[in-house]
Amino acid sequence: MRKLLLASIMLVLGSYAYAQNVNVTGKVTADDGSVLPGVSVVVKGTNVGVQTDANGIYKISAKKGASLLFSFIGFESQTVPVGNSSTIDITLKSDAAQLNEVVVTAQGIRKNLREVGYAYSKVSTEDVTVGRSPQLAQALSGKVTGLAVYNVNNSVDPQVKVVLRGFRSLTGNNEALIVLDGIQTTSTVLALINPNDIENISILKGGQAATLYGSAGINGALVITTKKGSKGKLKVNYSNSTNVEQISFLPEFQDKYGSGSHYYPSYGSAGYSSDPLVRMKGNWRSYENQQFGDPFDGSLRQLGRSASDGTTNIVPYAAVKNARYKAFDTGVSMNNQIGFTGGDENGTYYMSLENQKIQGIVPGDKSERTGARVASSRDYNKLNVGFNASYTQAKYDRTSSDFYNDVINQPANLPLQDYRDWQNNKFANPNAFFNDYYNNPYFNADNNRRVYKDANISGTLSLTYKVTPWATISNRLGAMNNSRTQKSTTGKFLYSDYAKTKAFIAEPFYRDGDGTGVYRAITDILGGVTDYTKTENVINNEFQLLLEKDFGPFANKLIFGNSVYQRYIKEVQVGSSSIVVPDVYNVSNRQGELTGYENTYMNRRVGYYADLTSNFKNWLILNGTFRYDQTSLFYKPTRATNLWSYPYYGVALSFIPTDAFPSIKSSVLNYAKLRVNYNKNANDNIDFYGLDLTYPNGANFPYGNTVGLTVGNTLPDANLKPESVTSGEIGGEFQLFDNRVNIDVSAYTQKSVGQVITVKVPNSTGFPNLLINVGETKNFGYEGEFKYLISRGTKFSWDASVRYSYNDNKVLELYPGINEFVLPDGYSYANTNVIKGSRFPMLKTDGYQYAPDGSGYRLVSATTGYPLRQTTLTPRGGTLPRHIVGLGSRMNYGNFTFTFNFEYRGGNYMYSDLGRQMTFTGSGKWTENRTDQIFPNSAYLDADGKVVPNTTVKVREPEYALWVDQYRNISENFVTKAWFIKLRDINLSYNVPQSVLSKVKIFSGASIALYGRNLITIVDKMNYYTDPEYSRTTGNGLGLNSTGQTPPVRQYGVNLNLTF
Repeated sequence: MRKLLLASIMLVLGSYAYAQNVNVTGKVTADDGSVLPGVSVVVKGTNVGVQTDANGIYKISAKKGASLLFSFIGFESQTVPVGNSSTIDITLKSDAAQLNEVVVTAQGIRKNLREVGYAYSKVSTEDVTVGRSPQLAQALSGKVTGLAVYNVNNSVDPQVKVVLRGFRSLTGNNEALIVLDGIQTTSTVLALINPNDIENISILKGGQAATLYGSAGINGALVITTKKGSKGKLKVNYSNSTNVEQISFLPEFQDKYGSGSHYYPSYGSAGYSSDPLVRMKGNWRSYENQQFGDPFDGSLRQLGRSASDGTTNIVPYAAVKNARYKAFDTGVSMNNQIGFTGGDENGTYYMSLENQKIQGIVPGDKSERTGARVASSRDYNKLNVGFNASYTQAKYDRTSSDFYNDVINQPANLPLQDYRDWQNNKFANPNAFFNDYYNNPYFNADNNRRVYKDANISGTLSLTYKVTPWATISNRLGAMNNSRTQKSTTGKFLYSDYAKTKAFIAEPFYRDGDGTGVYRAITDILGGVTDYTKTENVINNEFQLLLEKDFGPFANKLIFGNSVYQRYIKEVQVGSSSIVVPDVYNVSNRQGELTGYENTYMNRRVGYYADLTSNFKNWLILNGTFRYDQTSLFYKPTRATNLWSYPYYGVALSFIPTDAFPSIKSSVLNYAKLRVNYNKNANDNIDFYGLDLTYPNGANFPYGNTVGLTVGNTLPDANLKPESVTSGEIGGEFQLFDNRVNIDVSAYTQKSVGQVITVKVPNSTGFPNLLINVGETKNFGYEGEFKYLISRGTKFSWDASVRYSYNDNKVLELYPGINEFVLPDGYSYANTNVIKGSRFPMLKTDGYQYAPDGSGYRLVSATTGYPLRQTTLTPRGGTLPRHIVGLGSRMNYGNFTFTFNFEYRGGNYMYSDLGRQMTFTGSGKWTENRTDQIFPNSAYLDADGKVVPNTTVKVREPEYALWVDQYRNISENFVTKAWFIKLRDINLSYNVPQSVLSKVKIFSGASIALYGRNLITIVDKMNYYTDPEYSRTTGNGLGLNSTGQTPPVRQYGVNLNLTF
């Protein structure tokens, strides 16, 4: 890369030697007389450009006879010839709503912004790079109305779920379609895209916007357009970002009690003490993972059992400050990239190279992403040829152990950091690690690894030919290959005989019944290896015929199109759960039978579509769309055509009253646009080969040479067809006060009928489940975006924006006789559900029994004082946020720019299984009250069933049983409101003045920036557990979390940009 950079510098230096330039200076003002800082001033046809300073002044060097292009957001661009003049002052006119802006919509169709009859958002390169997020999807959070990005973990390979306007399918896919340079794909590709390669992202939210994509676009679409280059001489941009990341949120830990479990004699036994402190001392054990021992007193105590050489591990019996926090590493990432762009009057080109390395917060976890992208566009008279291709390879090395869970299962007096070197520290080695039940977290992290490589290669070739002045044909062929090669390993470890049978506890720390030997050493770690490969091939071809013709006051545009989409997936896994030779990870190095599987899938969709736009005098625009699809997912030779071939259609109307009635225009109201649309779509939400009966291997088969297959347990309905989805939207766009205020509002509703779901049926049918079209849902909401140019002064400019989204849904109908069903990925005691008449997903958990008189008291046993558990699961609330608010601002002062973005989500609930786990171990701060107590807000029923407020019955064993046997098993305790506020990103940058760069004569632009991500996180005061943004699944069962999620982090970094 250094050689490539040097060559680029020499090219630029050489160009200076032949230039015959004149120095031009001037001042740029707005049509209201105010100066305009930050105006782009470019020598047209070159890469030479500057920006006006805080006083609107610019200085630039240009050849005689050249022209200067002046451009600024919200104003009309102007081109001025240089001639022999050395001073050029200009005034830019306001461009209300930038009415002539052309944007990319569905199927790559470009439209004038006023012709777009639905809610439309565009995200620029700066929007997704300002916080230097290593993952594109996370960079979008809070910046687009209606868009929510859900995180599963924060590992070196973060998983996300991108959703537009909530859920509409009960059991199917609710993720937005990702379209990358015309190729339809999924959110998994977002982790492999270099954000700096992005030109812009068009966010298509409503059904009308996505009708032309067919069922693939039913959940909206993110249409990503990458850079294609710009006309002018070669321009080279180099960027380096280096940042560190640290844990931003951990559960609240107790720091009062040490190791211990229920070893004290049972209640009522001889010698049983009524003093909880006495019982705590009896519960203390040096080898326990549970933390229900006596209070820390600072004395020296043995930790675990003695080593084989007789030495003991003596540590202070006191909490180690921030021990769990320090167990994690400080993550470090570095990103280097270089881009080349240029072109001439007939074409452009672009190339980029990127390398990103990440050291994660979990010890040993790391990743590296390397990518290259090339793109070019060329005009040959009436023919335009466009080409782009990219290759990205990402390597990941992650632990497959639950490091988070292992960490919280260690007592507070364990100095965790001292046990990192488990190979050389005998007390960190599994043979002598203190914990009888959980191994050393660092050993588990090292011994259980998942190493994999993801590769993505994609490319598009587009041909556009202007047949006549009013007819153009185009064809875009795209292909993409995604692959993963993965090896998962568990190292073999055989415990020593001493650890199994002889390890003891020295006096005076020995307790009756302790015995000898480490409990977990009973079972050796036999090791294992699993190889997995997956290949996905996508071919997507789009042919379009564009007809443009004006008839009187009507400007008409009609597009006919044909779409072919094919997706092929193959995955193979083979593994062994026991290896022979340690550290040799080959499936041939095994004991026992190999396990594994092979799956192959393919589907094809062929569509024919039309898009008509009729524009009456540029103030009344009608847009109609139609598509007819044929899909292999619902095809069988014997099935009726209407079950696998189906139409989509939609209509949108835009009205610009400020153009229809110019008299209503004023300095207050500059522009107004009203829009309405309606459409009817179909959703083929069904798995590959969902119409076929499957025959998996039976239990314990194959057995030797005997093969046994069993029929699947779900019978597809013979008349199964895609879901029918109708939607409507109204909205408006307004610009006020000389283009200083911009408002965009929308309201929408969407109804889905005949959802494809699995229902229980009588066993007499021969199958326990039936796949059928049933159910009806409604999804609705409204959105608003407010942008305000607060100041546009001589030295200081400031703009701000607020975005608000409200979304809700409701299950209107289900299968006769069925009023609810459980979604996958939950627990028996806490799960997400679909319930008729309610929003979904709906969180349900077990909980307390409450007093029947409505007083709100929690019922307890009149004998033990323990709370009574209601085993029937009760709805707690929806898990999707109803409200999403984004707040962003940008301030310019001289050469400094400061930006920030906040996001709020709320109106939903979550269940934290992490809290349940920490209650079992006694590590949660909420378990600290272990002395005599009456359970709060409690009552009991007397012999007559009367509610009696509890003022006398104390909890029997508050030092252990209250928490482990009672509180832990009432899941309502771990349900909290899931709202949060986050400072998503913050950036302070400095652009080096042109006066300095002109002296260096190497760089045409340079900037340095300090940035941060997620620096502030605020949650509900009752949420002791985890960041509400994280869920344990990318499926529809959001709102449940566990220790499987890597803790969230905050990031700090510095970015350097150089332009040659």
